[in-house]
Amino acid sequence: MSTGVSRRRVLQTIGIGTALAATGVSLSACSTGGAAKDAGNSGKNLAPFPAHVPFAGPKPDLPGTEQGVQAGYLNYPSDLAQSVQEKPGDGKKITAWFLSWGATPVPREKNKYWQAVEAALGVELELTVVPAMEYDAKLATLMASGEMPDILQIVAAPNEAQFVLNKCADLTEHLSGDAVKKYPNLANIPPYAWKATGRFDGRLYGVPVERPVIGHGLIANQQKFKEAGIWVPEVGALDVNAFTQGLKQLSVKGKYGLGASQIGAYGFNSYIANHGSPNIWSVKDGAFVNYIETDEFRAGLEQMVKWQQDGVIRRDALSVDGGAYSLEFYNGTTYAMSNAFVGYKSSVLAVKDGFTVDMARPFKPANGASPKHWLGSGVYGYTVLKQAPKERIELLLRVMNYLAAPFGTKEYELVNHGVEGTHFTRGQDGGPAVTQLAASGGDGPATLPLTFIAGPPQPLYVAGQPEATKRYHAYQQEMIPIGVASAHYGLRSNDWANSERGLVKQREDAINAVVSGKRSLSEWDAVVKEFKEKGGAKAAESLAAEYAAANS
Repeated sequence: MSTGVSRRRVLQTIGIGTALAATGVSLSACSTGGAAKDAGNSGKNLAPFPAHVPFAGPKPDLPGTEQGVQAGYLNYPSDLAQSVQEKPGDGKKITAWFLSWGATPVPREKNKYWQAVEAALGVELELTVVPAMEYDAKLATLMASGEMPDILQIVAAPNEAQFVLNKCADLTEHLSGDAVKKYPNLANIPPYAWKATGRFDGRLYGVPVERPVIGHGLIANQQKFKEAGIWVPEVGALDVNAFTQGLKQLSVKGKYGLGASQIGAYGFNSYIANHGSPNIWSVKDGAFVNYIETDEFRAGLEQMVKWQQDGVIRRDALSVDGGAYSLEFYNGTTYAMSNAFVGYKSSVLAVKDGFTVDMARPFKPANGASPKHWLGSGVYGYTVLKQAPKERIELLLRVMNYLAAPFGTKEYELVNHGVEGTHFTRGQDGGPAVTQLAASGGDGPATLPLTFIAGPPQPLYVAGQPEATKRYHAYQQEMIPIGVASAHYGLRSNDWANSERGLVKQREDAINAVVSGKRSLSEWDAVVKEFKEKGGAKAAESLAAEYAAANS
């Protein structure tokens, strides 16, 4: 079956999905650019988070919830609202630095999207677009240099809090409480995103880049799962033994029930939560416990080992790259894969009418636990601003307010889809259909993702596929009630920030080794011991102190 999807686009999708995983994202060490300050919030006066004023735009067909179910739209809004009444800029130049999972954009003088956004904003944009795989090293260099653009996207970095306190603008007076109402589109960002971004020294410095809180799940070929008798759209209605038998039935003649690749540690974040495992960090009697220390995590890992031994996961999975991982699902080599909504949406659009893409529900595990779903933090990093006079900060916030325009507005359409007739045409439901220029010509939002600077709550909308939208909305309604967040979301801990990168790699290397058979599950106690010795124990102590302060 031909999918009509380029390998480059697949790699972009799998990259984004992996970055949003519960595996965590961190960067290499860098200079803080100044004397050490206490970025923690313990014992501090805590500035109120921004007031939440939801956008009164097009009514969704499927309602969202404060807990994190996305508002769903079955068709593209026919009458777009105007959320910004005046051009935010004054003709001045603004510098911005952010990452991209896309290809390199064409230069500004040839880039029609870039020029259109500048005209709408009323500013000159000097943009540094950093390839995602180079982001770690280049952010470290930027921080160490002491230089600072007007607008900077931070995903995560060792000593990031020190850098923020020394080099970035305190936005408390502009955004705390009702002050944010001066920027209505920023006020539309939900509370969970602000809380996940957190405070620094009790103050507000970062504007969240919102993402859905729903985490990774098992994207499945519904027809094949039905043929194997394992399609049960209800949490816990199918036990793991029956699920495994169905996967074995599917895994014949070069086909596999479960896809896996070099990234994502065999999709562990879609399976281990099924066994009742807490999310990354949980609190027990006031102490922070990492999930790798729990019996539930070990039970989930044991099941993954059995699947690999049963042949429902290919033996050479760790030789499969990210692009092939998705393509094998599209073409029917594998019948399920782990990813977030970005992977679900891309799959729906790629396979078209080839088969029904849906989300498998968590099975009932053998350990008797109630299945859980690991929720994401609700953000993909945050944006900070260079220290500047009040008028300059207000200009930058007005620009970000425009970029954060909600779905169903003219501003959203420009920022997220570009110019009609150039970057998109109208699809069957009136929604934007990407042109060749925007898809692969280096000109458009895919290569210049300004929503990494600021963006609205992401809508649940799959162009021309209303039934797919309904399926994912139903899935979210079932997952949110059993969802668990990590207790560390929004907390400031240098100990965790400085050790996270190495500990994430240590954990995923260990998962890969155990599932592939290179190490025995009996060695997991040694993995946990190493985790604690390499910074996990110290991070747990500092996170516990910050958690106590944030919840006092």
